[in-house]
Amino acid sequence: MRKALLFTFLGLFACMQAFSQDKKPLITLDNFQLSTRADFTFDYNFGHDTVAPSTDHGFAGKYLVVALDGTIGKRFSYHLRQRINAPNISFANTFFQGTDWAYLNWYFTDNFFLSAGKQVVAIGGWEYDTNPIDIYYGTEFWNTVCCYAVGASMNFKDKSGKNHVLVQMCNSPFINQAMQSIYAYNVMWYGNFGVFKTAYSVNMIEYEKGQFINYIALGNKLQFKGVEMYLDITNRASFKQEHFFGQDITAIFGIGVDIGKKWIVFAKAGYDFNNAQLPNATNPYDTYIEPGKKVDFESLGFEYYPLRDRSLRLHLCGSHTSVDGISKFQGNLGLTWKVDMLRLIKK
Repeated sequence: MRKALLFTFLGLFACMQAFSQDKKPLITLDNFQLSTRADFTFDYNFGHDTVAPSTDHGFAGKYLVVALDGTIGKRFSYHLRQRINAPNISFANTFFQGTDWAYLNWYFTDNFFLSAGKQVVAIGGWEYDTNPIDIYYGTEFWNTVCCYAVGASMNFKDKSGKNHVLVQMCNSPFINQAMQSIYAYNVMWYGNFGVFKTAYSVNMIEYEKGQFINYIALGNKLQFKGVEMYLDITNRASFKQEHFFGQDITAIFGIGVDIGKKWIVFAKAGYDFNNAQLPNATNPYDTYIEPGKKVDFESLGFEYYPLRDRSLRLHLCGSHTSVDGISKFQGNLGLTWKVDMLRLIKK
């Protein structure tokens, strides 16, 4: 698998060399970016239940990621992010299942474009949008949601840059086999109003043929100089429920504060619950947060960037999680690095 990826990259560079011999190259190195990110962690877990406490700890390499971005001519751009170490869906253990996204944008105008390929399922919230390599502890929804699927979206960005609206149709994230004929229909709005930013969505997602779970996801972010905080609230509901709002919820608050040029201190707290159905319901509407389940967590930590370009990061953080009243404490020490492969190749 890794050899295949290497040969793919080499073939891509060979093609670019051929293009560069033309007077008007279609693909240029000026528009091409190739980067890798990886992390290495030491995790320590301490759980407590009514029988006996348990501890688990060890070293882990959670992510090894390669990303490619660039343009083709004036009207097309391509984007690829590949996880080399593990696929992100279990039903088909193939190389493509380890591809987070691989899509092409076709710009009809500077403000209106079509995106097609494997892409992020357009669900609102800033925790959901964060690169997994940058999340040490997340909500139960974030830990279980499958957020990449093949599909297409129409996108509009206004000239002010304050609004980005997209309408998407893609495979349902609940698929467990190919060609299952269930889909997700999503409308997303990103707003950028200075210090205040939004990531809102409404979603109708089939979990079975003709059976939908519906999301209203409201991601709110405040960004000041040296301070960033966000509050996400997601309401999930089936049309079969007696009450559409407030029965199946995920809420998350996070804050990060820059201390000098090399340190960031951060804290997060989240809560997931599903009271839409009785526990052990035969046909649950929500299969991510099971009926009757309640999960809350709190985490605190810091990041240290020893290099000016912030390509190297050290972190230390801890969290407390309660799942249906059973507590677990976790600690995490890790190293993450980012390499600009193109810069190395040019050297």
